[in-house]
Amino acid sequence: MLHIRALSKQYGGKVLFQNADFHLGYRSKAALVGPNGAGKSTLTKIILGLEGADTGTITRASHLSIGHLPQELPKMGGRTVLEETLRMDGRLEDLEAAKRELEAEFADPEKGSPSEEALAHYGRVLEELDHLDAYRLESRAKAILSGMGFKDSDLARPLTEFSGGWLMRVALSRILLMDPDLLLLDEPTNHLDLESLLWLEEFLRRYQGALLLISHDTAFLNRMVNEVIEIDQKTLVSYRGDLDAYRVQKEERLTLLRAQYAGQQTKIAELENFIRRFGAKASKATQAQSRQKQLDKMERIELPEDRDTVGFRFPPAPHSGKEVITVREADIGYGEKTVLKNLDWVIRRGTRTAIVGVNGAGKTTLLKVLSGKLSPQRGLLKFGHEVRTGYYAQMQAETLGPDNTILQELESTAPDWPVAKVRAIAGAFLFTGDDVNKRCKVLSGGEKARVALAKLLLEPSNFLILDEPTNHLDVESRGVLLEALEKYEGTLCLVSHDREFVSPLVDQVLEIVPGADGARVDHLVGSYDDYLERKLKEAAGRVALSGAGTDAKAKDGKTVETPGAKPSAPSTNKLRAWRTEKEKVEAEIAKLEWEQSGLRDELAKDSTYEDAKKTMELVEKQRVVGERLQALYARWEELEGFLSG
Repeated sequence: MLHIRALSKQYGGKVLFQNADFHLGYRSKAALVGPNGAGKSTLTKIILGLEGADTGTITRASHLSIGHLPQELPKMGGRTVLEETLRMDGRLEDLEAAKRELEAEFADPEKGSPSEEALAHYGRVLEELDHLDAYRLESRAKAILSGMGFKDSDLARPLTEFSGGWLMRVALSRILLMDPDLLLLDEPTNHLDLESLLWLEEFLRRYQGALLLISHDTAFLNRMVNEVIEIDQKTLVSYRGDLDAYRVQKEERLTLLRAQYAGQQTKIAELENFIRRFGAKASKATQAQSRQKQLDKMERIELPEDRDTVGFRFPPAPHSGKEVITVREADIGYGEKTVLKNLDWVIRRGTRTAIVGVNGAGKTTLLKVLSGKLSPQRGLLKFGHEVRTGYYAQMQAETLGPDNTILQELESTAPDWPVAKVRAIAGAFLFTGDDVNKRCKVLSGGEKARVALAKLLLEPSNFLILDEPTNHLDVESRGVLLEALEKYEGTLCLVSHDREFVSPLVDQVLEIVPGADGARVDHLVGSYDDYLERKLKEAAGRVALSGAGTDAKAKDGKTVETPGAKPSAPSTNKLRAWRTEKEKVEAEIAKLEWEQSGLRDELAKDSTYEDAKKTMELVEKQRVVGERLQALYARWEELEGFLSG
């Protein structure tokens, strides 16, 4: 589907890619990973054709359709939710216009018989229209929007009435409706609640095309991908399997790389020592020059740079009373809108609670009340003895003073702290040296989140209230925050859709369930994992009911049509591409098997082992050839399945 070979890309003095190769097959589901600034966004732009490479070749399958969800909100017109979704990327209108033009041309007697090129174009247009399933487009759109959390009453509402998070759901819905050959999704889960996230997972698991994902949600990636593409040391390294398998394989690769590096460094030291000792001696000058040439030609092995990680722990929690907060017969809302009615809840010291529910159910409003930022509309809210709250709001990172430096922002929270101690806290969050003088307005989303978290450490608390604390944090920073919270001694209450983050932290779950007369609160018995299992089953049921990813469903032993998303049979172009790729794979397998046979013959000779260096080179070459063959065998089986299925 997509081949990038010998890719090089440079911005100013920074090299992002150097001679990098990238391959994405049909039905591949791959994660694109790498540290911030490694070039994920640039690679995305190159794939989309929005940016060119300095060198290298980029080959796309003919007539490849790509659905792209960027992190930034795309432009939308003044349409309703349903109208915008049905518009997709404008492709349907283009296809219908092309169909009308071609049919008018064919019907014109003055134009004579249509050319082979025009007939082929018409065939492709009809094929794509059939793929889009235009007659069922609206019912499919409604099923997808429902999965994204929209109610029937929302579909006719104008987009201007929705927040940015809901508009991103519309953008995602219209891309899913396109059913393109390749979905390229950049942080698709950022604006989803758990229900919509699980629905999306089930939808994508049934999706028939290729998938390239950029996401910090490790649970999402683990359920979605069968391949990981890592941007590492200016190149692209492919690993088979999910994210867990990638971590194991990467460590194995690094272990081998470190051993090779150590061996090379020893060899370099030997050569340099010889040159230094004998370079000036006439009798040894030729040998010294020979070793210098050997040294100059040597391709140096580079080890990946050690990445700095956030390192901190919360200060000891001051002791509080046994009952941290008592809520009795409380109505909770804002303005004249009530989202929770008649709430009774006692939060006891040391408990760790996850508040769950769909977006708009009232989770954030409840957290504001618990933090004291918002008063109940009615009823009792009582804080226990010596309770000190630490509150991280969902948009906390956006409340930083834009013109403040990082140091000024931290000092405003703890004006009596010594500057050295404030700097130490900043350093724990990777803001060292002159970094603390950066103004908040120039910081990235992840950097702002780290500043906001650092502020929590400056005010020791015994009741932490966290609203989506992992948004904008990379995988490493999330892991460090999780470790710090596991060691936190106080009471914890949090809202997060990050399952791997929440699961080990909480011991109870409170679910807010919306209803016609206001939401109700359920204190759930069982673990967060039990709750997740129930939600996964519900999501699978909703996707199956909508027909997403399947032509039909079985009912009483019969096959019936369903109004959901429909996978298409492989197009003629796809079949042709698969056959071509299969032939290339078979040719490469034959070549490598011949090479492998030669290596075995060499390693079978006793004389080979007289030269330790040559032996190691042959063993390493055999390993590389063997790994490549295994990947090719797997791809051949995959292609054979596509063509026979």
